[in-house]
Amino acid sequence: MVFQTDFKRNNKTIPVIIGMILLLGFTNVSEGQSDIVEIKTFISKDGVHPGETFKVAVLVKINPGWHIHANELSDQFLIPTELIFEANEKIEVTQYHYPEPKLEKYEYSESELEVYDGEIILGALVKASSELTPGKYTLKGELGYQACDNRSCLSPKKIEFEIAFKGVALSKKTEFINQNIFSKLDLKKD
Repeated sequence: MVFQTDFKRNNKTIPVIIGMILLLGFTNVSEGQSDIVEIKTFISKDGVHPGETFKVAVLVKINPGWHIHANELSDQFLIPTELIFEANEKIEVTQYHYPEPKLEKYEYSESELEVYDGEIILGALVKASSELTPGKYTLKGELGYQACDNRSCLSPKKIEFEIAFKGVALSKKTEFINQNIFSKLDLKKD
């Protein structure tokens, strides 16, 4: 492909170049949106006994000017926020916690929407297998969401994460940790 550098010969070249620059600029802006939502994970105990129930949490930080949709939505065409854990023979997720959403009106919708913004905590109640042996384990999961501003929404995204925990013998004493996070979750043991 040959590009013409003499703009006097073809006045159509300038608008094409400007259009390409604008298109590339918008593409880079949307690709740079990956840090709109950031997460950090927590576990409620420093060790897990066989058959014990414990809690895990995902702290979600949403940048100012952005929001994500709630887990349960009245509009079936929107993408809900969803916490998903990978199946694991050593543990079972028995309950999920999503905070109460806000109702807000945005330019891209005719009615109020259920959304999360700022900082929220999602959580789950997890039961260890009675066969859990001492050692290191990992609970893998992902957070699915769609980030939106006042006018429009970006493509849905998923953030994968891992929550490490330690299986310990029944005779070993364990301690509760991260209670500043877990005190904000409404998870009841079975």
